[in-house]
Amino acid sequence: MRIWLLALVLACSDKSADTHESSETGFSGPDWSILADEVGEGVLLSAYSAGEELLAVGGALGGSGPGVLARWDGARLCTETLVEDAALWWIHGPSETEWYAVGERGTVVHVVDGVFSREDVNTSYTLYGVWADEDGVWVVGGDVAAGSGRVWQRTEDGWETVLETTDGVIFKVWKHWVVGDSVAWFRLEDGSFEERPPSERLLTVRGGSEEHVWAVGGSTSSAVLEWSEGAWASLDTSGLSAPLNGIWTDLGQHVWVAGMIGTQAYSDDGGESWTIPDFPLTPHHFHAVWKHQDDVLFLGGNLMSAAGPWFGTIGRWGTNSEAVVATTCPSRR
Repeated sequence: MRIWLLALVLACSDKSADTHESSETGFSGPDWSILADEVGEGVLLSAYSAGEELLAVGGALGGSGPGVLARWDGARLCTETLVEDAALWWIHGPSETEWYAVGERGTVVHVVDGVFSREDVNTSYTLYGVWADEDGVWVVGGDVAAGSGRVWQRTEDGWETVLETTDGVIFKVWKHWVVGDSVAWFRLEDGSFEERPPSERLLTVRGGSEEHVWAVGGSTSSAVLEWSEGAWASLDTSGLSAPLNGIWTDLGQHVWVAGMIGTQAYSDDGGESWTIPDFPLTPHHFHAVWKHQDDVLFLGGNLMSAAGPWFGTIGRWGTNSEAVVATTCPSRR
């Protein structure tokens, strides 16, 4: 494992970066940087924009928590413990004032106007993803060792299983899409799921429309897949040596990816080429990427630590390269 990681670092050291202004993103000057390192008591695994504030969740990955929340308002970064007993893997909400965070052993935190409540799913599975919009709330997860996965939908009576598989863990949900370990489904209007099997292990999916999406993953090297015109296509990942964990894009936007060994990159030409730093800015690993106002932030930490203590790392693309030191958030509950 260490030899493989060293090989990836050496490969990444040959990467090139375009530091000139991008007309689409509007960024110029110092672009790639590390916003903060060794943050809090857990790795940071995902983020969500709640108005002016970016919220990031994560935690200690030893199975006993805590689950942490980081808040970034563009000037100050602080962390707090959100739950004591489980790491949190994903965060999403239907509005700026309502959101869900999900994690180990069926943990679901629901926040409305600053009021926190637990709405856990009755399962031993880890919940790796959540999607919430005006049409409903879906959470996904599974058991990596068993290779099983499940999708639940929130109903008036609690959480209802709407898809179950023994073909692979389900890692993420985005709108009508769910993807996982060499599995992918699309939720039809009648609530049933149509299988759309990919050729790779997928960790995250996102797109500009539901019929044009991107997914990233890989087991020993990076994989980027594009669903368009009813089929998956594997894209060139030259320069992206390490497996990828996160992706962010939207209609008319660049495609941003995050991965192991400090992988930060974007494509402005539909995945034909990738702009990356001259060398990895951190030996730690990124799990997610999220665009927030004028910055693109990469969330991660020491994901591969055998026993902790775990901490978060935040990378950034933007005009400001100044690093900050995280503080403890004032109590909001």
